[in-house]
Amino acid sequence: MRHRLLVTLPLLFGMVTSASAADLVLKRAMLSSAGVGYFEYEAEVDGPTTLGLDLQLDQVDDVLKSLVVYDSAGSVGGIELQGQDSTHAAFADVPIGPEALESPVEYLNALRGVVVQVSGPRPMTGRVLRAERMREAARDPADTGMPRTRVTLLAAEGLRQFMLEDADAVLVADPILRARIDHALEALRRDSRSDARHLIIRSDGSGHRIVRVGYVAAVPLWKASYRLVLPAKDNDAAKARLQGWAVLENATGTDWTGVQLSLQYGNPVTFRQAIYRMYYAERPEVPVQILGHLLPDIDTRARPAPPPPAAMPMPAPAPPAFMMAGAAMPKAFAEAESPMQMSPPTTEAQSAEGAEETLFTLPKPVTLAAGHTASVPILDREVPAARVALATPSAPHPTAAVRLTNDGATSLPAGVLTLYDQSGAVSYVGDARLGGLPVGEDRLLPFAEDLRTTLDWHTDNGVRITALTAAGGVLTIDRRSRQTWRIVAVAPAHEPRTLLLQIPTPSGQKLVVESGAELAGELAGATRLRARLAAGETRTVTAYTEIQQQQHIALLQDAPVLAQLIADQAMPATARAGLRRLAELRAAEAARIAERQRLKADLDAVEHDEERLRQNIGAVPANDALSTRLIRQLDASETRIAALSKSIEQATAAATAAHAALEQAVQELRF
Repeated sequence: MRHRLLVTLPLLFGMVTSASAADLVLKRAMLSSAGVGYFEYEAEVDGPTTLGLDLQLDQVDDVLKSLVVYDSAGSVGGIELQGQDSTHAAFADVPIGPEALESPVEYLNALRGVVVQVSGPRPMTGRVLRAERMREAARDPADTGMPRTRVTLLAAEGLRQFMLEDADAVLVADPILRARIDHALEALRRDSRSDARHLIIRSDGSGHRIVRVGYVAAVPLWKASYRLVLPAKDNDAAKARLQGWAVLENATGTDWTGVQLSLQYGNPVTFRQAIYRMYYAERPEVPVQILGHLLPDIDTRARPAPPPPAAMPMPAPAPPAFMMAGAAMPKAFAEAESPMQMSPPTTEAQSAEGAEETLFTLPKPVTLAAGHTASVPILDREVPAARVALATPSAPHPTAAVRLTNDGATSLPAGVLTLYDQSGAVSYVGDARLGGLPVGEDRLLPFAEDLRTTLDWHTDNGVRITALTAAGGVLTIDRRSRQTWRIVAVAPAHEPRTLLLQIPTPSGQKLVVESGAELAGELAGATRLRARLAAGETRTVTAYTEIQQQQHIALLQDAPVLAQLIADQAMPATARAGLRRLAELRAAEAARIAERQRLKADLDAVEHDEERLRQNIGAVPANDALSTRLIRQLDASETRIAALSKSIEQATAAATAAHAALEQAVQELRF
């Protein structure tokens, strides 16, 4: 008769008794544009209690970093959760490891030396020596036999064996060891849920009260999107209707039911740290010390330790930002004259402006299933808006844009806008991007190309000399470089246009308007001009930038520069004549130096030939006719050397005189 081996493991993990995880209910949440969110849970408790909170594994680091408990009549007794990988620690005090659970053979072999009790047809008790797989002898030669497990024990009466498949149960005899194995297996079961952790919070207090638990964790960024209905009339006092929405996701893994939600627009410093991970400090390994001669250091007088500083009282935790009263709710948008208008939200978010952030608190609790996306209104009001046409260099058509001014009490978060035109039937005209708009400031939002307005861009670069001085051999030239912009703009035949011409302006330079426009503002690296054109008008706008440059030229050294200056048509006639005189003197000096170099080259050649003659004379007998001829050639060579040496002296004197004349002319040159 075959029997199955049944193993029953009792649950030894400590249970939450006073309050369960369901007692902590999410009540408030604040989502930040920095990618984090603050979540606050509540629970009604009586006396000392234990609260539980289920967390996603990727949230644990943030929770351990930021968890805060609010308890007006109690204190935090402790916070606990299982380790990130508690399996190895749980198996530390048992003879088996997780790898021993792969099969009964590995499990029994891991228990070698442990006393077990076997119940079944052949009950026995003994220490496990070995378990091994074998095949049972088959009666039919064609049958390979069934695999069996033979276990060998060391009992009081000696070695005993049994087949595991025939036993009813194999039980570890020591109840303490059994409990440890059960605890290790329970830890293994808990860690198998690798995506979740259970946090336990113990609160020590008395009486009926509300305990709040809050933490900060990573969340998807909430995004702002706007709908802007352009004004029907184009003037500086026009108003546009702006409706703002926040798009957000519930990625917490749990449903939101009646959660008070706030949205923070700001850029706080946020970071994460792997607090939940185990770290071990690197320690140096030292040799085992062998006792030897003991020679303690000489003791010195110890100074009294300073008293510990007085403990500073801990302030009560401030309530979250979204629990503070917000700014007054803006007035509802009045009925527009256009028959087509956006439906206003039932209720509008309350907004509050802080030093570093803007907070929008939704007036009604939010219910949102886990994994779902919601779009909630955050504002609906009129804002000053003026239509303009933004023109950039070389573009044949400007870009239609609207200048939006934030005259409200809070900043507008960065986001995208969809623009509609209400001049007739409401129609889509384009998209725009808003980079965040603080209170009292304005932004230009381009949304479409204005094909009915044309532009023709021309640039001209010129340089002229504004000052020229020469003194002490140094020529100083002041030049003014000017870049002139000429833009010809043509407005549509039946529509006026307000043009903003954005002209590049190098750092340190100013754009000067000559005609056709007025200065409208400066940006980094550009200047804007405003020109108001009537319907069908053609206008030419002229403006320029200038830069003053100064150049210093050493007249004795910078020979190539002299030729360039003489050829410069902007050079005054008197200055050109003086520079031409310097060029002539420099050319004369160069000719003298070249003549001296030629004479020196001739002298070197004659001296080299004379050395050859002397060697030949030494090799020929004195009474030989060839010797006589060589001596005559040597005499002529000496005469030639003397003449060349004299000519070189004269050429050197002439070059020196030419240089002196050049130096004198340079020093005397004045402008």
